[in-house]
Amino acid sequence: MKVLRQILPSLVYFLSVCVVLCQCVHHVQRGLDLYEHLLNTSRYNPSIIPSCARDDKVTVRIGMALRDIVEVTEKQQIIRTKVWIRLKWKDCLMQWDPRLFQNQTELIVPYSQIWMPDITLYEGISDEDNMPGLRDYRASITSSGDVMYNFPTILTVVCKINVVYFPFDHQVCSLKFGSWMYSGKNIDLEKLSDKIDISSFLTHNEWDVINTVAIKHNIYYLCCPDPYPDITFHIHMKRKPIFYAVTIIFPCFLINLLTFVGFVLPAYSGEKISLQVTVLLSTTVFLLLVQDKLPSSSEHFPFLAVYFAVSMGLVCVSCIFSGIVLYVFYRLPEEHQIPWLVRYLFLDKLRVLLCVKGETALNDEKCVQINDIRCLDTGKSIPQQRCVEIHRGRKSRKDNNLVFSESNGIPEYDTKTKAQMKSMVTVKGHMSDEWELLANVLDRFFLWIYLCMSIANSAVFYSIVNNYEGKDIPLL
Repeated sequence: MKVLRQILPSLVYFLSVCVVLCQCVHHVQRGLDLYEHLLNTSRYNPSIIPSCARDDKVTVRIGMALRDIVEVTEKQQIIRTKVWIRLKWKDCLMQWDPRLFQNQTELIVPYSQIWMPDITLYEGISDEDNMPGLRDYRASITSSGDVMYNFPTILTVVCKINVVYFPFDHQVCSLKFGSWMYSGKNIDLEKLSDKIDISSFLTHNEWDVINTVAIKHNIYYLCCPDPYPDITFHIHMKRKPIFYAVTIIFPCFLINLLTFVGFVLPAYSGEKISLQVTVLLSTTVFLLLVQDKLPSSSEHFPFLAVYFAVSMGLVCVSCIFSGIVLYVFYRLPEEHQIPWLVRYLFLDKLRVLLCVKGETALNDEKCVQINDIRCLDTGKSIPQQRCVEIHRGRKSRKDNNLVFSESNGIPEYDTKTKAQMKSMVTVKGHMSDEWELLANVLDRFFLWIYLCMSIANSAVFYSIVNNYEGKDIPLL
């Protein structure tokens, strides 16, 4: 009894293993019997479309789930997507009675063992395969003859990119599936759903999927008398503009603001035009960045490029304005007089409107007119053809032919000049600084013109791209 008690657990374990092995062998045998029954070469040929009645055609239902947008290449107008293709059809030669095979209702077989519809991606441009992975998976067959074949793949197709509203654009890309050899007389295509399944879609860092739709077409081609059905899936995408707004639009806007500094700089600094030329070159660089990103299309020209081009034009206009200001600033009052109409419009009227101060600075005691300059060493008068102004805290217009004393002292003027100074200072000083005042008025006037044009350019661009919702793009 003691020996029996010791060997009893081992005996029970051995019998359990035997029972499990017998069930597995029986299940495998059952599967082998069904497999041999269905795929017997005497009754089934996977190379021939299954047909059990005259004029019978196979109806293939196509569905798709969008998993990820791998890449959108605007310049080549190509989109790569990772999708799950779902195919369903009824094979009348794959039916069996489950009671004859111990109630087995489903069988999974390799792709090459059964007939498969030659579904093709029409616009595919992949170098390796039209739909990679199509032949690498297995199909599920039910006892009623329903076949389901699902497989993941990466599709590379041509997608016409409309870059008019870049980077606030919407794009619609189409994936067209159909049989390449079988016409509508042999195969009919139906859609599993009116939309693409996006429940498993991975969030993309640049694109949002707005809407999807599936459309069936029956197209007659010149080569064949029968129609060829196809199922076309349309994907409506919207670009996330924040990256391009931060890296392209906002820096360009800041660089354009530097143009205003050119109007603030004084004319004698010598940096007005050079600063604006630097801004012009910087704007050109941003335009080249946009050109490098987008396709070379004559049909669609992006508003962003138009905005950059107009900004470049405005900077060029500001350079012309600065040239006019410098030309006026360095005019000599002894050789040129301001026309009365220009004086009336700019110095009398426009100067007040633009709040340009200059009258007090012209007629105060800080401006001294010197008519006779004598050398400190010899006491002789130095001949000169032009008047010299000495301004405290301001720049001086000086004749290069003037000679100062060896001790670098301030030139003296005689008693007669001192007597005439008070009567001459107002008239002569006004004549000397009148051109400078006109230059300052023009500078302020050009500043407001450039400001209005820049605001108009930015406002038009913002109103166009901000109100665009992609409603003009058809999905059908």
